Amino acid sequence: MNEALVDIFRQTRAVLLDFDGPVCKVFAGLPASEVAARLKRLLQDEGAELPRDVAEVDDPLKVLRRTADFAPDLVDKVETALMANEVEAVDSAEITPGVRELLAACAEAGRPVVIVSNNSEPAIERFLVRAGLNGSLAGVVGRPIGRPDEMKPHPRSVLRACEIAAVRPEEVVLIGDSGFDMEAAINAGARSIAYANQPGKDVTLTRAGADAVTSAMSDIAAAVKADR
Repeated sequence: MNEALVDIFRQTRAVLLDFDGPVCKVFAGLPASEVAARLKRLLQDEGAELPRDVAEVDDPLKVLRRTADFAPDLVDKVETALMANEVEAVDSAEITPGVRELLAACAEAGRPVVIVSNNSEPAIERFLVRAGLNGSLAGVVGRPIGRPDEMKPHPRSVLRACEIAAVRPEEVVLIGDSGFDMEAAINAGARSIAYANQPGKDVTLTRAGADAVTSAMSDIAAAVKADR
């Protein structure tokens, strides 16, 4: 048993769950690199000159985030295109092993779970219905449309999720697989668990401020059960 995980659940009342990674692999069937390429082609077709870092990036969320810096008038178009691609992608997304077990454990323990993601709400909700998970959640907080500057690591989505769960930030734990997740938790005053789903992430996410680290969602489910 991972005692660091159990200790976190002893000190918290609600769970905030990142979507891409902890819940599913969004771009399993439609690669993120292809979506990023589509967004970059859109920008170029609209007459935007791509900065070198944007031309080389293969993360569609980073393309959206940077669009606000070099082509703010195109944010809405890129946002709309990204959302359509996310909705397409979730139809072939792969559910993360152990997440059903975690949601069941939280339900049994009376812990509300809220999705907190930089992905769009329509895509998240589409996947949840497809996977039969929509009844297991207290709510969904997706990307703030038109405000890429308020995506994680900004604390906005975490604080909104706390309102939905009716708890204070210090009473929640955010489970995520990126440095932005760990930073968003810190910025909001919440706890965090790093889902280290790739080699080396345990080190990088610990450095980003994770309170605990695991490589399996089933370990987190076991910790919730152990605290009951």
